[in-house]
Amino acid sequence: MKKIIICVLIVIILIVLAVTVIIMSNPLRRSAKNMRKDILELVPIGSSMEDVIKVIESKEEWEWKGYIAPVGYPLEGNSYISIGEKSIRAELGQYQGLRWSFLKVYVTVFWGFDENDKLIDVRVRKS
Repeated sequence: MKKIIICVLIVIILIVLAVTVIIMSNPLRRSAKNMRKDILELVPIGSSMEDVIKVIESKEEWEWKGYIAPVGYPLEGNSYISIGEKSIRAELGQYQGLRWSFLKVYVTVFWGFDENDKLIDVRVRKS
């Protein structure tokens, strides 16, 4: 009987570990700060708008509808202040929130550009 209990516990532990690894391996679950850092490694501050568009288009899982906003993107927590003269928005994807929640978390990235179409800032938003 003890062997059966031990085997069942081992199986349960392995299942929990496997599910944890699968969930944590999704890059969208990383913090917005870490995602921003990774994006800035791909396209650092000062990159051209054309370079940013090339990176976005090279990522098949990212969704960009080709729209370049003629205004900057809204500052986090203050929709009256914008970052940049122009901006691009791309949807990186979504993932299921907490296990007991049916809510999905959407990951969006905003790139802000100056009047010369040079990147000045990046924002990752999870909503």
